[in-house]
Amino acid sequence: MITRLKVRNFKSLRNLDLALGPVNVLVGRNMAGKSNIVDALLFIQHFLFPSPGTEGLTYALAERGGVSEVLWKGGNERLLSFQVETLSSDGKESFVYELEIILGVGQYANIQREALKWRKDGKETDLIVQDSGGPWLVDGRGGKTGGGTGGTRSILQHAMPSSEGYSFLISVGSWRFHHFIPALMKRENNTGQGQVLSRYGDNLSAWLMWLQTRSPEVFDRINEVARDVFPGIRSLLTWPSQQGTVHLASQEEYLKQPINVWQMSDGEIVFIALLSLVYTPQDLGPSLLCLEEPENHLHPDLISTLVRITRQVREEIEEAGSPLAQVIVTTQSPYFVDAAKLEEVIWVERKDGETRTVRPDAHAHLRKLIADKELGLGDIVYSGLLQDSK
Repeated sequence: MITRLKVRNFKSLRNLDLALGPVNVLVGRNMAGKSNIVDALLFIQHFLFPSPGTEGLTYALAERGGVSEVLWKGGNERLLSFQVETLSSDGKESFVYELEIILGVGQYANIQREALKWRKDGKETDLIVQDSGGPWLVDGRGGKTGGGTGGTRSILQHAMPSSEGYSFLISVGSWRFHHFIPALMKRENNTGQGQVLSRYGDNLSAWLMWLQTRSPEVFDRINEVARDVFPGIRSLLTWPSQQGTVHLASQEEYLKQPINVWQMSDGEIVFIALLSLVYTPQDLGPSLLCLEEPENHLHPDLISTLVRITRQVREEIEEAGSPLAQVIVTTQSPYFVDAAKLEEVIWVERKDGETRTVRPDAHAHLRKLIADKELGLGDIVYSGLLQDSK
């Protein structure tokens, strides 16, 4: 689990220092910088897992339009930095990953520093060291396992499965980011596209067919909830073709023919996609799940249902002794905030051009208002009381 994120000079994040918990609801007005917080984490993943044939820094910057679109526009600093602190599910092992990037004239960019500290049993070890040959990745005993390059490529990419830094690398690789776009989700898919639900959900049909084939009990649970919340639905279908494509369809009462995915409502397919994430089998689940504005296209009742089901499933996972995925959600919906817990909410705002964060649970009088049920959490967040509490 990520326990702390520090970012300097990335978009509107001039100097962010944010503690994170198991569930984090980032709420705020448009342009506050909620998506930039999520994108800082996605930048790290792009850097460590670039597209084949590209180098990490080049890829991460290109995905965002280059240096000029990434650097904080309110000053003259040319140093971009990220720091992520993580803690294992049993609390016995932690990592601190740091990345510093020098941004020059034009599109010039270079890694100034990459560091990874490993902490276990009260001992701290540097897993990336610097010598005359450049930065090197080492194991917990100080032996070199790879590196000596630097420039625009991560040293951590050299981590071997037997090295201590490998678990951190794999954890970052399992982070998942979603911002669903219904127009893209209504496309037919090639049947081989479905092993992971894509960021925008454009492979939803293939993903659901893969779930149905690999974990039919998961698909059955999605079907059961869909029947409960959408009147008239008898079942969801994944419809393969002889051409190697597949599309989602729903069979409704009183209709002789199924409704194909391109005719389904936006809210219906978004809710189904979110359900598929909630019920994802443990061996396929991410260590971190980031959802941007999941309330889009959903009726308020569906938002409440989604939160209730999510908490129920997380309780089941916890009771089974399995690790829980960390969750970060961006939202503007008071309905979603009302369904959250006080300690999960983080207010995000823009002041003097930079993103700042406030936690409602840091203020005793706000905690009392919630406890006394004088105001709902959504009322507190959107009433201006947070600004008055600074």
